[in-house]
This record gives sequence, structure tokens and C-alpha cells, in this order.
Amino acid sequence: MKPWLAGIAVLLCVGCRVMGENALPPVIIDYFYEPGCPECGRVSREIMPDLHTRYEGFFQMRQHDTGVASNVVRLIAYQNAVGVTRNSSVSMFIDYTNALCGFDAIRSGLPSMMDRLIEQRMTPGWSPPLPISWHVGDTTEAATERLKTFTLPAVLFAGLVDGINPCSISTLVFFMSMLTTAGVRGRGVLLMGGAFAFASFATYTAIGLGLLRSLHMLEAYPAARSVFETVLALILLLLAVLSFRDAYRYRRSHRPEDVSVQLPATVKKLINGVLRKGVRSRRLLLAGVGTGALVTALETVCTGQVYVPTMALVIRDAGGGGIFQARVWGLLLLYNAMFIIPLLVAIVLTRYGLTTPVMLKLSRKNVPFSKTLLGLFFLALAAYLLGRY
Repeated sequence: MKPWLAGIAVLLCVGCRVMGENALPPVIIDYFYEPGCPECGRVSREIMPDLHTRYEGFFQMRQHDTGVASNVVRLIAYQNAVGVTRNSSVSMFIDYTNALCGFDAIRSGLPSMMDRLIEQRMTPGWSPPLPISWHVGDTTEAATERLKTFTLPAVLFAGLVDGINPCSISTLVFFMSMLTTAGVRGRGVLLMGGAFAFASFATYTAIGLGLLRSLHMLEAYPAARSVFETVLALILLLLAVLSFRDAYRYRRSHRPEDVSVQLPATVKKLINGVLRKGVRSRRLLLAGVGTGALVTALETVCTGQVYVPTMALVIRDAGGGGIFQARVWGLLLLYNAMFIIPLLVAIVLTRYGLTTPVMLKLSRKNVPFSKTLLGLFFLALAAYLLGRY
């Protein structure tokens, strides 16, 4: 605080105590934080002590834990009122009209802002700022739109990338070749392939619900959640590097053994065995369902690289409302719908004459492209997670 301003403020405070009334209304600070987040911890350790030392008696701090759903709604209302579009793990709204988002902004901007607002209170004719009105019903639509804006494109992109993941495509090619070898033709391809796709969708959705439930339970332990998200981000960075390297090496050599991130050999053998037994069955519908469920479950050893972080993103942007929300279910179903689109396309094309050699050639060409997309996805999601801390 400026020396001359501090002197006047002290005199005013002494006068207030003597007169028994508050002649200088406090600066209102609405502090939004997440328990356990690193930036929030730095604010508590590095900013709060100095704030109390320099401005004690001149501000009123109102703390809002964004782990509580109603506080998320309040935060969105404040963001909309001030025109903030960036989400931060920690933020302060000063006198309802000024926003400081993130540790760096709070550290650099709070002292000068406090000086300015206290000085304004000493100016004749100053009027108190109007509080921001907010109600759950008023901001539910805004929260939903924000979720669509930030999360929906990421989920759609992730589901499609997962569907063209070389792990998925190699299994798809083998499945289609087995159908051809077993003499399944025409409507039989559509029947068994459709059953396979349905079972794949249902199984992956069930796995996704389990992931969402586990990640939601982790929300009750902020420190553990922070550690999990940080470790997940580091793993994603590693996967991004490996994916880019795989794309580069495979483009040069065209050798499957140069791809490091793929299904383990033992899992491949299990999947191939399941597919062989499935296509030999005369009951195409039941065989398709059983084969699709087993193969999809086994594939998660590889496809989980995309699925787990995407579900973590869905939980993070759910706003603390839990997994039993229409938008959470919608995002999960959309992801899995995008995941099986390549499978459905391949089934239809096989029905109308796509041969195994052509499919194999296309799958080989797909490896560098899909690996590059995976790398970009891993980088983007890692940046999102690390950017929160």
C-alpha cells in the first residue's frame, strides 16, 4: 500500500473504532479455490499472509470451494458477469467487477488493485459496487454450454481417434479376414458384424461407467486427485513422444515391430483365438455378441490409453455434479459411438466387396496418420491437465 494511502487509512480506521462505526467499507474478495490444488496452496502460503499484513481491516474475504456444485454455478455467474472465459484452478473476483485468474495474475495484480479500490472509497461520491446475483437455474444453461464448448469436441475427437487406433484397426482387419475365410457372406457379414459392433459399444460403455465411477470417487480426495492428474499428464506426454516416434519409424520402415505402443503379443493371441472360434459358430448373432464383448475387453489394454484420460476430462468438467447427469452420460455414449464408426464402415464395405488385401493395405497406410493424431491428442490433454496447476 502507498505510504500516504496507508497513513490516511490508519487514521480512518482509528476514527472508525472511536466512533463505533465503519466509515470505510471493506473491499469484497470472492476467492474460488480447489482444495489440494498446487496453485491454491501457493496462494495460501505466498499471498494470503502479505494480504493480511498490509490490508487487514480493509477487505472481506469470502471463500468458495469449487468442489461444491453450487459454488461452481456461482463461479460461472461471476465469470459471465465480468466476461471471463478462461477456467483456472484458483481465482479472485474483487468488488464484483475485477477478476484475477491464476496464481500469477493474483500475485501481480492484487496489491495494486487493493490500493486503487481503497483509494476510490476515500473519494467523495463513491458508491458501493452492486453484488452479482446468481441462481442455480439462471446459470445451468451457461454451464451446459460451456461444457459443450470445451469438452464435446475433445470427446468426439478422442472417440474417433480411439476407433482408428492401430490396436483397434489391426483387430478389425483380422476379424474381417476371418469372416471371409469362414465363408460368411452377404447378410451374414452384416448380422455378425452388427452384433459384434453392438457388443463392442455396450462393453466399452460399461467399462467407461466403471472408469467414471472410480474417477468420481477420487474427487473426494483432492490431494490424491491432483497427484493422479499430474501423473496422468506425465504419462500422456510420454505416450505423445512414443506415438510420434512410432509414426516416424513406421513411415520409414513399414515394419509392425517398429511400433512400440501396441497390444502385447499374448493379448493379440487371445484376441485372435476368440475371433477364430467366434466366426466358426453357426449362430452368427450370438457369436458376434460374445466375440465383440470379449475382444473389446481385451483391447482396452491398448485403447485405454485414450479412454482413461478422456473420462478424466469428462469428470473434471462435470462441475462436481457426479456421474448421474444427462450430459455425462451423453458424452460417454457419444465417445463410444465415435469409437465404433470405423468398425461399422468396415462391415458395410466388406459386405459390398471390400477384400482383405485392400483392407490390410489401408490399415498399414493408417498407422502413421493415426499415430500422429494420437500424439497430438495426448499432447493437448496433457497441456490441459498441467495447465490447471
